[in-house]
Amino acid sequence: MGRFNLYYLVIALTGGILFSVLKPEYNSELSFFGIAQSNETEINYNYPVVVEEILVKPGQEVKKGEILLRLSRRKAKETLQDQEYRIAELRAKKALWKLQKENEILENRIKLKAKLDELESQKNRLKQEIAYKKSLYDGLTLPGKNEAAYNYLEAELQNILEAENATRQLYEAKIAGLEKELQLGQSPYEEQIKKYEAEWEFEQAQDFQPIVVVAPSDGIVGDIKCKEAEHVSSFSTLMTFYEPHPNIVKGFVHEDLTLKVDIGQEFVVSSLKDENLKYSGKVIGLGSRIVKIPTRLRKIEVIKAYGREVLIEIPASNAFLQNEKVSIVHQPNPIQNP
Repeated sequence: MGRFNLYYLVIALTGGILFSVLKPEYNSELSFFGIAQSNETEINYNYPVVVEEILVKPGQEVKKGEILLRLSRRKAKETLQDQEYRIAELRAKKALWKLQKENEILENRIKLKAKLDELESQKNRLKQEIAYKKSLYDGLTLPGKNEAAYNYLEAELQNILEAENATRQLYEAKIAGLEKELQLGQSPYEEQIKKYEAEWEFEQAQDFQPIVVVAPSDGIVGDIKCKEAEHVSSFSTLMTFYEPHPNIVKGFVHEDLTLKVDIGQEFVVSSLKDENLKYSGKVIGLGSRIVKIPTRLRKIEVIKAYGREVLIEIPASNAFLQNEKVSIVHQPNPIQNP
């Protein structure tokens, strides 16, 4: 019986301790844990590159302008060959267009000659007929009747002369237009050829382009996600880069205490390893939903807890380590930062 009572007593004490530890502290100071982080910069390019040389290691401190990577941009041979094929195809079409224009000029010249020859024949026939009519009336004195016998023929001759002039003007204008097109090179393919030639020249110039990647500021090299001689595709991350000191603390406030944290509220952020490292920070962001608190940031790691993400900005001159676990405590009168 004594053992039975002792068992329940232990259970009751354990439950009481857990409740006192896990229950939200509504009336005590608001505190929770966080991780000190800095802004991460991902280095990548919007085109494929080849990694020629890696000059740094993960975790290495670097100064602004220090060389991190040597890369090269190499244009695929298939791209250049495709451009060359397109240019050759358009040049063939241009040559065919030129031949067609030359044939049109020749056809118009042949047509002009045929029509002028036909009109010349009609003109000669009328002239002969007029001459014949005039010879019949030679020596006769019939006032007004001599001219009437061949006036209509002279009118026809005049019409032929006018038709001859109009035909010559029409065909010569067509021929002149076609010859001008040829002379100016007004091929419908000319602009496309110039465009592809310009693109080809640009691609040739970009066939091998060395690239030097330098540190954008003083900082720390993060993950290196490439190897030397590796071909890296567009937008793939080559490496990450961090500022030298974390300036953001990410923590999680218990779901029952979310209403106690607001944007602009000030907290004291302290190191768990060195009690002398304390900085005043301000809430700059709040999560939009309740999430599971990461194991490392729970008060008791083995017990699941849920809360809201809180982002706190701290001075960049702090002495926290990257990803250091810190304590976050709300105080009415925050400390002055050094």
